[in-house]
Amino acid sequence: MRLVHKTAPPAATRSGPRPRVGFAVGVGVLTAVLLTVVLSVDLLPRVYDVKEGDVAAVAIKAPRAITYISQIRTRQARDAAAAQVPPVIELNRDVIAQQTRGLADLIQAINVVRGDTTRPDLNTRQQAIAQLVTPPLSDTTARALASLDDYHWSTIANEAQRVLQDIMKDRIPDSGVDEVRNDVPLRVSPFFSDADRAVVVDLVQRFILVNQVMNADATARAQQDAREAVAPVEQTYARGQTVVRDGQVVGPLEIEALEALGLRNPEVDWQGVAAAALLSFTLMGVLAAFIWNFDRPLLYRDRRVGLLAGLIVIATVAARMIIPGHPLWAYIFPLPAVSMLVAILLDAQLAVAVGIMLSILLAWIAGASLEIGVIALVGTMVGALAVWRKERLIAYFVAGGAVGLVMLAAYGAFFLAGRSDDYGMLSIVAFELVVNGVLSSLLAVGSFAVLGRMFGILTTVQLLELANPTQPLLRRLLMEAPGTYHHSIMVGNLAERAAEVIGADSLLVRVAAYYHDIGKLERPWAFIENQADTNANVHDTLDPQASAQVIAAHVTDGVKLAEKYALPPRIREMIPEHHGTRTISFFYQQAAERTSETVDAALFTYPGPRPQSREAAILMLSDSTEAAARAARDHSREAIEQLVERIIHQRLEEGQFDDCNLTLRDLTRIKQSFVTLLTGIYHPRIPYPPAGEVRPGPSQPHIAASA
Repeated sequence: MRLVHKTAPPAATRSGPRPRVGFAVGVGVLTAVLLTVVLSVDLLPRVYDVKEGDVAAVAIKAPRAITYISQIRTRQARDAAAAQVPPVIELNRDVIAQQTRGLADLIQAINVVRGDTTRPDLNTRQQAIAQLVTPPLSDTTARALASLDDYHWSTIANEAQRVLQDIMKDRIPDSGVDEVRNDVPLRVSPFFSDADRAVVVDLVQRFILVNQVMNADATARAQQDAREAVAPVEQTYARGQTVVRDGQVVGPLEIEALEALGLRNPEVDWQGVAAAALLSFTLMGVLAAFIWNFDRPLLYRDRRVGLLAGLIVIATVAARMIIPGHPLWAYIFPLPAVSMLVAILLDAQLAVAVGIMLSILLAWIAGASLEIGVIALVGTMVGALAVWRKERLIAYFVAGGAVGLVMLAAYGAFFLAGRSDDYGMLSIVAFELVVNGVLSSLLAVGSFAVLGRMFGILTTVQLLELANPTQPLLRRLLMEAPGTYHHSIMVGNLAERAAEVIGADSLLVRVAAYYHDIGKLERPWAFIENQADTNANVHDTLDPQASAQVIAAHVTDGVKLAEKYALPPRIREMIPEHHGTRTISFFYQQAAERTSETVDAALFTYPGPRPQSREAAILMLSDSTEAAARAARDHSREAIEQLVERIIHQRLEEGQFDDCNLTLRDLTRIKQSFVTLLTGIYHPRIPYPPAGEVRPGPSQPHIAASA
C-alpha cells in the first residue's frame, strides 16, 4: 500500500528562501542528542547486576539511612482498598427502552398481519403471527391474536405494554429473571379473563431481561476515591541495614530499595558518550543532507519531520533495550518495519536512507557486528521498496516474505564465508529471520493507519474508502446531480491515467476528481450537465455577473461540503485548485458584449488558489479536457489532439501551473494520455442494420459493431 507524499508546499510557504529549516534543524539536533543518550547510557542502570527473580550472590546493605515513599507498597495498599469497594449497580435504561420497543414492534407486526386482507383464513393468520418472534408464540396465543376483534386486541396490547413497563422499571438481576417472569400473571389486571390473561403473559414474559448494569465510571470513581484515601507508604532503612540477604531471591521491593539507594546507577563512561555522540551527529548530518538534496518538501511538513525523528528514536530505544545480552535477538528484531512505515507514510527514497542509518545503529548496538548490519541493511531496503506505491493489503505480506528471504540470503553468505558447520545455529537464525519478515509486515500493517491519522497523512486505505460509491457525498452526487457525477467519473479516469504516466499519485488524483465538483450539489440546476430539459437554462434569466457568481460558487460550496463531510485536507485543497484563478470566460465575454464600459474581470474569476501540486494541475487539465471533449462535435483523433493542445497551452499562458512542479515533459505525456483515452472513448460506432434487413451471408465478412 502507499500513501500521499512529497507534495509541493503551499504557495504561502514558498515565498521564503528556507521555510521551516530552523524547526527541522532543531528536531535533527534533538534527535542526535537523544540517540547519543540511548547509545551511551544503560537504559537499565545498575551497579549490582541483579534483577527481579535473581538469587543474590552477596549481601547488599544500605550505605546510608534513607526514608522513601515505596511505590510498590503504596500501590498494594491502594489496590487492596479499591478491591473493597463494591460495584455501583444501576438500571440499564437502554435495555428497558429496547425491550419496551421490542414489544411495541411485535404489537405493530401483529396489527399488520391482522389487517392483511391477503390472509382471510384464520389458520393462515395464526401461523403468520406465531412466526413473528423467536421462539414462536404458542398455538393458543397465536390463534387468540388472530381471532380477537380489534377492540379486544387493543385492550390486550395496551395491558401487555403497561405490565412490561411496570416490571422493567424495577431492577431485575440475573438470578431474578425467572422469578419475575413467574410473577407476570399477578401483575395483569384482575378484570381480564383467564384466556386474555394468558395472552398478555405470553407476550410480556418473552421481553423480560436483566435490566441492571454496573456503572463502570461510578465504580471507577469510587475505587479511585478509595485509592486516594490511602496515604503513601513510607519505607525506612538504617545505615548498614541489610537490604538483600546472601542467597535471597530478589523481589520487586528489593529492586525498589536498591534504586532508591542508588545502588543500581552506573558511572558515566564519557569516552563511550563521546563515541555515541560522534556517530549520532554524523548519521543525522548525512540524513539531513539527503533530505535537503532529494526530499526538500519534507521540510515544509513539521509533523512529518516529527514522525521521522520519532520512528528513528523509538527503533533505537527498542533495539538498545532488547539486544544487549541477547545476541540472537538481533536477528529477530523487526527493523524493516520502520523502513516500510517511512516508505508508506513519507517516501521510498527517504525510507532507504533511514534504513541504512538504522542498520548502522543496530550493528553498533549489537557490538559493531558487520553481519548484523548487512542483514538489517538488505532487509530495510527490500522492505521499503516492496511496499512503495502498493494499494493491496497482500503487498505487505509479500513484502514480509521478501524481507525474510533476502535477510536469510545475506546470513547464508556470512555462514558460508565463515566455513561454519553449525547447522543447528543456521536453522535457529533462519527461523528467526523468517519471523522477522512476518513480524515486520504485521507491525507495518498494524500501525501505518494509526500513525497516518495521528500525523495528518492521507493513507491509501482512506483514499480507497473515499472512492467507494456508497460514500454519502458520492451517493448524493449520483442522485441529485447525475450529470456531474458521470462527469467526475470520466475526469477521474483521465486524471488517473495522466498521473500514472508522469509518476504522480494516481489514486489521490482519482479520488480528488470524484469530489472536485461536489459544490454543484448546492445548485445542480445551474450546470448544463444536470439540466434534463436543455431548453430550460436558468442562465437565460440571469445577467452575466450573476451567472458567473453562481458558477464560481460551486468551488466555495464544495469546500464547505468537504469540511462538513470531513474530507481529508488534501482532497479539500484540490477543490478550489482545480479551477485555479481562471476567468469564467463565457459570461465575461457576454458581459463585455452587453456594455461599452470596461468589465471588471475580478467579478468573473474563480477564487483560486492555483494548483499547488502536480495532482491538482492534472485535475485541472482533466476537468477542462473532459468537458470540452464532451461538448465538441468532431471527435476525430486530430480534433481531440488539437483540443487538448489548446487547453494545455491556455493554462500555461494563464500561469496556472506556476505554483506546482509540473514540467513541459510532464505536459507532453499528459497530452498523449488524454488523446489516447479520449480517442478510445469517442471512437466511431458502426451503425446497426435497420430492422428486417438481410443479415450477412456465409460469403460476407462479419463486422462486430462497437458497443
